[in-house]
Formats: sequence, C-alpha cells, structure tokens
Amino acid sequence: MSHSAKILPFPSRSVTAYLSPRDAEARAREFLAIPLDEKTDAERQTFLCSPDVLLSICSLLRRNRDLAPGAVLGEATTIYRWISRPNCDLGLFDERDYFLGETALVAGGASRLLGRREEAFLWLDRAEAGFRHTMNPAPGLANVAYARLALRFEMGRHQDVIELTPSLEASFTKLHMDVEAAKCRLLLAMTLKMTGAHPEAIGLLSRIHKAPSLASDPFLRAKILAELGDLHQLQGQLGLAMGAFQEASELLQDTEPSAARADLKLCVGATYKALGSLGAAKEAYRAALEEYSILGMRGPVAYTRLLIAEALLEMNRNREAEWEILAALPAIDEIKMVPEGVAAMTLLRESVRKRNTDTSALKQVRSQLQAAN
Repeated sequence: MSHSAKILPFPSRSVTAYLSPRDAEARAREFLAIPLDEKTDAERQTFLCSPDVLLSICSLLRRNRDLAPGAVLGEATTIYRWISRPNCDLGLFDERDYFLGETALVAGGASRLLGRREEAFLWLDRAEAGFRHTMNPAPGLANVAYARLALRFEMGRHQDVIELTPSLEASFTKLHMDVEAAKCRLLLAMTLKMTGAHPEAIGLLSRIHKAPSLASDPFLRAKILAELGDLHQLQGQLGLAMGAFQEASELLQDTEPSAARADLKLCVGATYKALGSLGAAKEAYRAALEEYSILGMRGPVAYTRLLIAEALLEMNRNREAEWEILAALPAIDEIKMVPEGVAAMTLLRESVRKRNTDTSALKQVRSQLQAAN
C-alpha cells in the first residue's frame, strides 16, 4: 500500500438500531401525540436521535401542514432548535444537516400559510443552509427554491414566477420528483390566472390532475381540480367548473378542515355568484371562512370576509356587509400592501365609518388581498 494512502476515520457518533418504516412511523406518531408543552428533554433524546423516527416525523409534519399549520410550525420549530444544538448526536454522516434543512423547510411552509412572510423567508434561509452541507443537496435546494417562488406569487411578483418556474419544473423532472414538478405547473397556472391568461392556465392543468404520481396526494390533486374549476368559471364554462369542483370535493370529503378544502369552497362560492345565486355563494364563502378560521389563516379569513361583504352588498344587506368589513380590518392592517392598496384601504375604512361603503375601494382591497393570499 502506498505511504500516501490513508484509511478514513469512521465517525464516532452512536449508531441507532434500524427501524422498519412501519415501526418508525408508529414511533413518530407516539412522539407527536405528546402535547408540545409536555415533551421532556428525555423524550426528545429518545425519539429525535433516531434518523428513522425523525424522517417519519418530518413526513407526518409535511402531511399535516395544510391541516394544522400552527401546530406544525410549533413542532418543527422545537425540533429544529433541538437538533441545532452543537452537541446533538444524530446519525453518522450528514443526517444532522439534512434534518435541519427538512424541519426548517416545514416551518417555512407553515409560516407562509399563517401569513408570516418575513418569518417564512428566514426559515427558508435556514433550510438552504442545512441542505447545502449535505452530500446530495439538489433535491432539498430545489424544494427551497419552490417555497421561495410560492412566496413571490403571494407577494404579487407574477413575472418572477412566470420566468423562473419552468426551469424549476425541469429540475424536479430531472430529479424524478414528479409530485414537485406538478406543484410547479400548478403554481405557474395560478400565476397565469392572476395575469388573465386563462386559456394557457387551463392547458397546463387539464391533464396533470390525472397523473399517476398524484394518486398518493389527494390534497394536491384536489387543489389542481379546484384551480381548474375556477379557471373554467372565469371563462364562463360553469358546467365544466362544477364538474371539477365535484371531483375535488370527493377527494376531500372525508378529511379534516384544510386549506385545500377551504380554497375549494371559495371557488364554489365564486361560481354560485357567477350564476346569480348570491345566497348560495354567501353560504359557500362562510363555510370557507369557518375552515380558514380553524386553521388560523388570518389573511384568507380577511379576504373571505370581503367576499361575503360584496355578496351582502349585492343583496342590499349593507349593515351586515359593514360588520364583515370591520371584522376584516385588523388582519388587513397587518398585511403590507402596495401604495394603491393602502389608498383603497383608507377610502374603504372612511366609507364604512360614514355608513356608505365604497364598493370600488372594497373590490380594490379585496384584489390586493387575493394577490397576497
């Protein structure tokens, strides 16, 4: 053997016993079932130092993010802080960096759903820092890039999304991450909808909801169908819209409150309104409002209240509309709007104070909120 040859030192970290996926998920559920404020350091040491269990925990948190973003944010935050300790003994190679990236990415997605954008950007920076130090950073960094694009979409930076999404979808395709590639196509279609390019958006979504890769992700498939239905509604194709909504509803009818189901109810309400059924539209909006409220999504709650207010004004129930607007104002004040939105907000507030709601200002503020949510 050459004198220049060296035997690489094997890491001295402890090795945990291998767990089957079923056993790891059972342990993960056991850990997550313990209330967050009752978890002890000893329990964290027992559960979080097993990469198999931690992988299942991250998977469950991702699945539950749309169902309970507040709870998921709390869990992901505490797990991130636990494994970020300098003396955390986790795995043999890059496991610690990988799970720092995964938990930060989950926390960033939950923060976005809760309308905490600055917090979401910070979490995504942390996720990138974690994934960058892993042996195969490409999948993690691509997921971070997608999360940043989703934030750009919510901030109304539509041209950025239109420019960057096709390249990211190609990256996911090369990495054989078909579900993530479908998410990119959905995000691009949603952006095209916001810019008025409805036929192009319909073309993007008309086939992907039937893709075999989505069979295991009913929430994503339902979201795609809801967006497709909304696009048909905007094109005046109300029969096609209701058909897409019905198919999406069947995917979600046995689930708990979720952002996907609330979004679907919002789209159904818009279609009822287009049909002139204001009462049915208002009830669909209220059903969406209830789910958004349960999930703690303040931005969508405010947006939905303004939709309800518009329907009530068309029904000549002006006082009830004013109550909805007043209930939405505190959450709207927390959202950073462009100057035109701020001006419209001032007009709306003053008109409500005078008991003579300015409908054009209401529509402008609602449009700003739609872009923000």
